[in-house]
Amino acid sequence: MFKYFLTLFTIIPSLAFAQTSTINFNKDSNLKIVQQWSKSLQKVSDVPSTTYIVNKHGGKDSMHKNKHRSVIIWVPDKTNLNKEFTLLIWFHGHWGYAPHRTFEDRTLKQLVPHVNKKNFVLALPEMPWSIHTKTPTKRNSLLWMKEGSFLKFVHQVNVILSEHNNKNKLGKIDYRIIGHSAGGSTIKRLSLTKDLCRLKPSLIVWSDSTYGNWLEKAWHGCLKDTNIKIKVFVKKFGSPHLRAKTFLAKIKPNKNISFYVKDKGWSHKKIGNKIVELSNVL
Repeated sequence: MFKYFLTLFTIIPSLAFAQTSTINFNKDSNLKIVQQWSKSLQKVSDVPSTTYIVNKHGGKDSMHKNKHRSVIIWVPDKTNLNKEFTLLIWFHGHWGYAPHRTFEDRTLKQLVPHVNKKNFVLALPEMPWSIHTKTPTKRNSLLWMKEGSFLKFVHQVNVILSEHNNKNKLGKIDYRIIGHSAGGSTIKRLSLTKDLCRLKPSLIVWSDSTYGNWLEKAWHGCLKDTNIKIKVFVKKFGSPHLRAKTFLAKIKPNKNISFYVKDKGWSHKKIGNKIVELSNVL
């Protein structure tokens, strides 16, 4: 399935061997993203792992520099796919998929410390507002527009994980979702198509991402009829705070929604860079 791969070596000074990580990709993969992810891994992580970088199902995009958006699937070697594991699906914000912003600070630095304690995989789909598009701050929510399209993407990820697991049956998958900033518009979209609720993630985390009516539309789309746990984190006095506070005041207290307002010292960026710890998503 994968024709090409890179093997990365991390030298451990106090040990007499090097740890390795592998990145698998195809000739139609975005080679710039392959290079950027490999450099980020070498810079941030000494965790042996396997990464798959492929064109994302439903990701054809005339406004993308490569005409097709990607997905990064990161599998730490410690992860046991035969047992129950968490598949963390991360929707990035504006200017996302940049090495420092998304690959290093937002994902790897937050996830690497959990490798020895949690059984998980990261799926990081590229959004229409990634740094590799002509619209790094536009086209919010304009993806997976049709019912079933997001579920086909999830199937694509699971097929790759099955191949990684030597075609053995995967353990039970606990889907969890983070939407940071503009990523909240994707949560809204997937609730409107009902794909989100058919997937049945155990947790959805809004990371300072409740702009406009995104939370309200997501709630009335399909979330209000489920038992999916929702955690909303916002910076005090920001637009996401005002919008979430206004909407949540309209509905009766609901045991499935938890609302957290971060005060002094917390910025939009800091919430995104600390959201794994804040939300206990793993």
